[in-house]
Amino acid sequence: MKPFADHFSALAGTYSVARPTYPPALFEWLASTAPGRERAWDCAAGNGQAARGLASCFAAVIATDASAAQIARSPSNARVSRCVDLAEASGLRDGSVQLVAVAQALHWLDLDAFYREARRVLVPRGVLAVWCYGLVHLNDPAIDTLLQHLYRSVLGPYW
Repeated sequence: MKPFADHFSALAGTYSVARPTYPPALFEWLASTAPGRERAWDCAAGNGQAARGLASCFAAVIATDASAAQIARSPSNARVSRCVDLAEASGLRDGSVQLVAVAQALHWLDLDAFYREARRVLVPRGVLAVWCYGLVHLNDPAIDTLLQHLYRSVLGPYW
């Protein structure tokens, strides 16, 4: 498993106010696809933007992140329990969640180890939901060439 690279703890305060939120319809749809609404896991939760949305649809949400500073910046919510844990070794019980959510963070994880962990903690027919920001494509060859260079050559090694 690759070691945790702490890119965000020093900026946890800024991160918590600058990070975009997600529309309620996203969480309503995710909950509708899950085999139940008892428990969801917001993995690599940062300071909990997705956890707060999931809490509107699930009875309980576990928000985990490898960064204690990020978890500390997560607002209190009666339905959300927060803890510092790696995505690849959550400490959750086998078959204990109906949905695993990874919002904007999959590229930071050791994928093989994380997928094993997600399979382990999901109930049968449980849902793994992953979403990321889309890459910009403008249909202008000159600009798109520059954007592709930015994504693949400049930023790519960090994803």
